Amino acid sequence: MSGPGEAIDLRTSAAEAVTNQLRRELLDGTISPGSRIMPKDLADRFGLSVVPVREALRRLEAEDLVVASPQRATYAAEIGLEDLAGVYDLRRILEAELAGRAAELSCEEDHRRCREALGWLAESEPYSPEFFEAHRAFHWQLLAPTGTDVARRVLERLWQSVDRYVALAARRLPEFSSPDRLESFHSEHQMLATVFEAGDRSVSRNALAAHLTTTEEMLKQAYRVLAPDATAGSTMPELETNYIS
Repeated sequence: MSGPGEAIDLRTSAAEAVTNQLRRELLDGTISPGSRIMPKDLADRFGLSVVPVREALRRLEAEDLVVASPQRATYAAEIGLEDLAGVYDLRRILEAELAGRAAELSCEEDHRRCREALGWLAESEPYSPEFFEAHRAFHWQLLAPTGTDVARRVLERLWQSVDRYVALAARRLPEFSSPDRLESFHSEHQMLATVFEAGDRSVSRNALAAHLTTTEEMLKQAYRVLAPDATAGSTMPELETNYIS
């Protein structure tokens, strides 16, 4: 993390600016799962009073990114295999069905936007904040012709949950950033775009469901390497906070 007085975007309210910054750090693994978060330290870091920091933490607690203990201490939310499985179960139910409908209803403009999002993803530095934003944008474009604001809000929460696992695995497991792994990642997303453009409801639904299952299994394997004694409900141990670029 940066030092005292770190600049944040105060064009928004102080609480919103702190919320946005901490959300990024919780999602990209800068703040490790299970680590304690000290409001006073954050206030000093951002050059603010503790009031907007506490408000930011309340907002992040509502997003399930932090948890407050009965002793009023605040911690970054843990992650575990049971949670990961639950997230992917919901994604298969919601995303795969929406993907089938969206492909069937899609038009040339939808295809253009999908390709644009795919290009943004391909150009992004792997596992950077921009990469995760581009990845979510691409997955949304696969659903956009039928997706509602409600669906997007629900899916954003699920995508954020997955991003924490991916970011931590990428920072601790070099093979996650290997050329072969990245080539496979981009090829699979290219395939999803092609299937979307073909417009077949069943094929698109099945392709996205298979993609989600493959990704879930990959993340479970990574988790077991990082936490070899993991059981279904266990949580990831606190990790180092240095970036892997």
